[in-house]
Amino acid sequence: MNKFMIIPTLLLTLSACATSPDYREARNDRAEGFSHQVIENNRYRVQYRLDEDHIGKAQDYALLRAAELTMEKGFQTFQVVSESANTSEGEQSRIGTSFERDYAVTRDCRILGCRTSARPAFTSNSVGTFTSRDETVISIEILLSADNAPASPDKYDASQVAANIRARLG
Repeated sequence: MNKFMIIPTLLLTLSACATSPDYREARNDRAEGFSHQVIENNRYRVQYRLDEDHIGKAQDYALLRAAELTMEKGFQTFQVVSESANTSEGEQSRIGTSFERDYAVTRDCRILGCRTSARPAFTSNSVGTFTSRDETVISIEILLSADNAPASPDKYDASQVAANIRARLG
């Protein structure tokens, strides 16, 4: 292999390992990812938290999780009973100031004596850094059923939903 190709190949491999997919189970209540709670027999609340302002993507991920959960529980279809979407934009800021000054000292000696002077040689200022964080949370309540054919517009075939969303998301 050409030695000039090794470095780009390594960088591409490392960058692929460093990026994580958006679709995953949430580690905790505030982390990005999916979670679900049992409401009653065959009724669940599925939630997807996305650390960006993108409602469509979060809705797709919530529907994908609903489809997977339906199939995991041995059902074929699910009905969306309710849906809510929340987006928020929070701003976190750290404010700090630093000021540095250095002096150049010179000494000028002549017949009548010496004169010492100092003048600023370097000054640097730094004031604050700001970061912002967007978040989207989609919550859907679903009812699982074993029906083969959807009977209403809000009833979905779990295997078709999962296949279509996975194909679109890559």
